[in-house]
Amino acid sequence: MTFRAYMENVEKLTGKSAEELYKMAIKKGFVKRGKIVATHAQLLGWLKEEVGLGHVRANFFILYLRLRTNDPKLTAQSKAWAYDTGYAD
Repeated sequence: MTFRAYMENVEKLTGKSAEELYKMAIKKGFVKRGKIVATHAQLLGWLKEEVGLGHVRANFFILYLRLRTNDPKLTAQSKAWAYDTGYAD
């Protein structure tokens, strides 16, 4: 599956755009000053419990957050896959 297809699926399931979900992460205090300050487990719990995503799609959205914030924890392989399959800054 492509990055674009995953994102379209997340938006369809939640009824929210990537931008709206990103702003929700900021309001929850998971992203501050353009950097992720929450742990992976905290993000995963929020996305699964409050946003309603399953495990795989929650992890995908964490990847999006890492891309969006240029997180140093982002692997080169994940970054390459995202850019090659539809992610755009």
